[in-house]
Formats: sequence, structure tokens, C-alpha cells
Amino acid sequence: MFRRAAAAAVLTVLAAVNPAAAEPGTASSAAAKGRDVLQRQEALERLADAVTGVPEHLRASVAGYAGHTIDPQRGSLTLFWNGDVPQRVTDVLERTPVGIAATVRQAPYALGRLREARDRLIAAAQRGEDGAVWNAAGPAPDGTGLTVTYTLDTAGPRRTPDSGQVAARAAELAGVPVHASPAAAPAAAATRHSDANPWSAGAELITPGSAFCSSGFGAWRDKTAVLLTAAHCGTSGVFKTGTGTEIGSAADADTGLDVTVINVHGTPSGRFYDGAWDNGAGYSKRVFGAGHNSVGGLVCDSGAMSGVHCGLKITQTEYAANIEGTWHKDMDVAERTDGSTIAVAQGDSGGPVFASINGGEDMQARGIIVAGGGQKAVCTPVAARTTCYDTLLYTPISPIVDRFGLSIA
Repeated sequence: MFRRAAAAAVLTVLAAVNPAAAEPGTASSAAAKGRDVLQRQEALERLADAVTGVPEHLRASVAGYAGHTIDPQRGSLTLFWNGDVPQRVTDVLERTPVGIAATVRQAPYALGRLREARDRLIAAAQRGEDGAVWNAAGPAPDGTGLTVTYTLDTAGPRRTPDSGQVAARAAELAGVPVHASPAAAPAAAATRHSDANPWSAGAELITPGSAFCSSGFGAWRDKTAVLLTAAHCGTSGVFKTGTGTEIGSAADADTGLDVTVINVHGTPSGRFYDGAWDNGAGYSKRVFGAGHNSVGGLVCDSGAMSGVHCGLKITQTEYAANIEGTWHKDMDVAERTDGSTIAVAQGDSGGPVFASINGGEDMQARGIIVAGGGQKAVCTPVAARTTCYDTLLYTPISPIVDRFGLSIA
């Protein structure tokens, strides 16, 4: 089981957040509070980026860094560190913006070591090693060890071990504490119907294998216009719209990241479809660059099968999961925060994950939808018969940009 990290140092700057101008209890007051939360999230994520000084997918290279969480509602950042906190980090935290609180806590393990431990578990599962029954694994955000999930199987002559047995076996292989819990294996979120040049994200894609997927962010690769989607939607051949118009052909792919790059006929619009799956008016929003993800932050996703879902809270980063027989590393996980919506549906694969920059209409690319996990959810209105989930798994945008040399449109 995890050990609770002891407090090592507390650097706190607190100030009153500007109150909303609207009267309490009104719709405009609620909207103002929502903008305040997203503005605090933006400030917290800028602070986290200043602390690490590297893109999201390179945080494990920062010596001593174990993880961090943010709470946009309270305006707080908690940084977990293994060993002495460098003066550079202390200096950054001492310049914490007004309205933001920063706390540093000691962690037993740095993120780099936990990633190595995670990868040992993946290797054991890929070898089919006895007792390697987990289907997903990732570092705890507080640096205390790993979390793993495993699939209960009572159909065969051998029953799946209980959580304690799974945790013990995983800890033996990983060399760090492990917390295990049962969960269904993640499933690929394997499809808006008639997009046209300039191409937008969140639209229906008909894959080379005639499957139903979603388009991801548009980008430029040097001087070539491209559109992203999930690699499990196809790594070669021609992609089309829901009405059969040819979009372009797969030009590159990375199955580990689960991302395919499509060279498009035309240009990207720099926008993504918002609203429900049957958004007939073509309502869309603009994308302004790419950003990093933090545990505790809030994101939205948009897929052609189920539309837009917001208020999804990031619960893990650096996550690895076995999705339909293939291990995918370095994903982020976000869960719905109430029962009024789902997180993702099969058919949303390849669609965009995004977050508000300043509490308004300006949005920032955060990742590409890979899968749905957690518990199955009651499907809200969707484009076709499908399966819905309360948990989103996605590849963060920074390793995608780095791997393919992209400039997000």
C-alpha cells in the first residue's frame, strides 16, 4: 500500500481572488465562477511548467521531481519532490502569483524511478509472466509508488488473485510499493458527419478499414498540412468524411503513441467541433497552440460519436494500459466529475482533448483520444449504437508534437 508523504516545506502565497461582479445565485454568477476556475487553472499550469522547465513528456528527466497536482477551485498547487528541492524551484515558488497557493511535500520516489518500475511491469505482462494479470499501471501523483488495475476473471479453473496478491506480485517485480484494484481492461474508443476543407477536429472519419473514428487536431508538418487521428483507426490508406469525401492518406504513424498523421487535401481550419454529436450548425471553436496536463486539472474532449464532454478531471499522467492487446505508455487519464455526462464513447477515437486558456472561448490542445476505461456509463445521445465510459484515456499533445515535428494549426 502507499505511504503518505510527509510535509517537507510549505511555500504559500495567498490572496483574495477577484469576486464575480454578478449577484450570487444568478446564471451569470455561475458563469463568472466558472471563468475564475479556468483562469486559476491557467495560472497553476504556467506555474507547474516553470517548476519543471520541460515539456510534459520529459518531466521524468527532472532529477528529484516526483509529481504535482493542482486544484483550480482552490487555486492550489502541490509539488512532490524526492530529496532536496533545488534553489531554482524554490525561487519559482516564492514568486507564486497572487491568488495561488504552492505547497512542497517530500516523496519517497522520483518520477524517473517510477516510470522504470512501471515499464518493468509492462515487460512482465508482455512476456505472459505468471501473476502478471494487470491491464494498466501508472505512477501515483504523490510519488509514493504505482497504481495498477487488473481484470477479474472467474470463468476459468483459476480465479484471479485478490488485490493484495496482485499488489504483492507487482511490487516484487517493480521494486516499489503498489496499490492494486480491479477494473475492466480499457477499450479503444474505436467515429460530426460531413466535414469539408479546411478540415476541423472532432469530425467523423471513415477509416481505410471502413470503421467509424474521429479527426484530431489539424497541424502543419513543415509545409505540409496534416490532420491527426488514432493509430488504431488505421496507419495506411485513405481516410474519408462521413459522407465519403476523401480527406487524405496516412503518411506517418506511431503505434506506441497511438497516433496517425494524415496528409490532407487542403488545409487545417485550426478549429474543432463543439456541442453535441449532431451539431448541424457546424458550431466550432478556435485552437490556440498546445499545453501541458496536470493531475487535478480540467479538460474537455470532442468526438464524432458522442460530442463534447467537459469537466473531466485529470487523475493520472504517465499512465500505461493494455488496450486490446497492445500496451500504450505515457497516456493521461481523466474522469467525469458527475453523472450528468459521459467521458467518451467508442467511435470518439482520434478526437481532440482540449482546455480553456483563460476561462473563455479560446482553447488549447491537450491531447488525442485513445480509449475509454473505468466503468461503462449510460450513453447520452450518440450517433449510433455504441459503448460509453466514465473515464477518458488520451495521449498528451506534447510528445505528439515532438515525435512528428508539428505546429498545431
